[in-house]
Amino acid sequence: MIRHRLVVDGSAAALVVGAWLAGWLLGGPGGLVLALMGAGVVLVGGGWWLRRRERVLAAHLRDWQAGHDTPVPAAAVGPELAVALDELREGLRAQRTLPSRHELVEALPEPALLFSSGGRLRANNEAARRLLRIPVDVGDVTVVQAVGSAALASAVRQARELRRPVDLEVEHGERALHATASLVGEEVLLIVEDRTRERRVEELRRDFVVNASHELKTPVTSLQTLAEALQVTIARDPGRSAALVQRLGDEADRLVQLVHDLLDLRRLEEPGPLERISVDLAELVRRVVAELLPLAEEHDIEVELDAPDRAYLAGSVSDLEVIVKNLVGNALQYSDPGGRVQITLGTEDGSRVLTVVDAGIGIPRSDLTRIFERFYRVDTARSRATGGTGLGLSIVRHAVERHGGTIRVDSLLGEGSTFTVRLPIEPPG
Repeated sequence: MIRHRLVVDGSAAALVVGAWLAGWLLGGPGGLVLALMGAGVVLVGGGWWLRRRERVLAAHLRDWQAGHDTPVPAAAVGPELAVALDELREGLRAQRTLPSRHELVEALPEPALLFSSGGRLRANNEAARRLLRIPVDVGDVTVVQAVGSAALASAVRQARELRRPVDLEVEHGERALHATASLVGEEVLLIVEDRTRERRVEELRRDFVVNASHELKTPVTSLQTLAEALQVTIARDPGRSAALVQRLGDEADRLVQLVHDLLDLRRLEEPGPLERISVDLAELVRRVVAELLPLAEEHDIEVELDAPDRAYLAGSVSDLEVIVKNLVGNALQYSDPGGRVQITLGTEDGSRVLTVVDAGIGIPRSDLTRIFERFYRVDTARSRATGGTGLGLSIVRHAVERHGGTIRVDSLLGEGSTFTVRLPIEPPG
């Protein structure tokens, strides 16, 4: 005997039983027919309700895919399914609010590039485009095509194959770069750091130590030699002792000046805010020029000063003295006897403008871009003969920049030089 089994949900079964009881109460075969008719209605109604629920679910899923956030009514699908669908809807909404990897790369402050598992460029930010000169519309390109470096491409490949971060230092054109390639899922994120400035600073620091050691060695050796010669001279030729003592004193002065310049330069290179007070620059210039007049008379050089009665600005007295003393002192040292040095102080566009003009030996055009470097001398023999340390103009540049100002030089070889310093009256905002 073959038995057929009909499975319906609880509500349908209850309705069937209720219809059968109603038919039985009516009595006879008619009651049975009524019961069967009731069951058919329930079965047909249950299938219609399931199809309606499928249509509701399909419509809401399409809405969620389109970005809408409409909840599913519990009456349409039942309370338990409504709760589960609501959790799914919240999860989809959270995913939509998460930034894409492209947006994350664009938001990074460091130069960053994202490459697919196949080594194709997927995203890059403005910092990377500026550093590596990548066109905005670069499109789908390889690592080498994107960054123009076989070393960086190798780092991306190694990070993908080894599945760990890869660091490297690389020269890229005139820049020194540090790069880190890291795996993000199956993609590779390349972070690039421009360390050109740091390397340049390190090279300057290393050169400074070498040059400072050399410059200190010269007067120290001279002092040692003169001291030994003085010991012998006192015993054999006392009459020459005075000349040796004079030379000994000159070398000591030179050593002291070099140490002072090194300390000034070190102080001016230190980062940090400048402590400013109200300074009468006109009075300061007159005082410094008066201190240097003996040197001008010694070299038979005429000094002309054109300055107002008062010219106040916010600044550091010691730094401003360094600026004026070095510029006027250089003009006197590099002018020929019988020459003239003109010093002018004025006001223009919210700045005090100091101009120092000499008719001295001048500066070759090829040296104009280097005269503010430490220990750089245009005329080495003359600089050493006059006691110059090679640090004066470098000190001036740092002092001017600390005040938010600028310095400019115009010069022709054999025709003299003009140094123009602009210092803001008020601290730059």
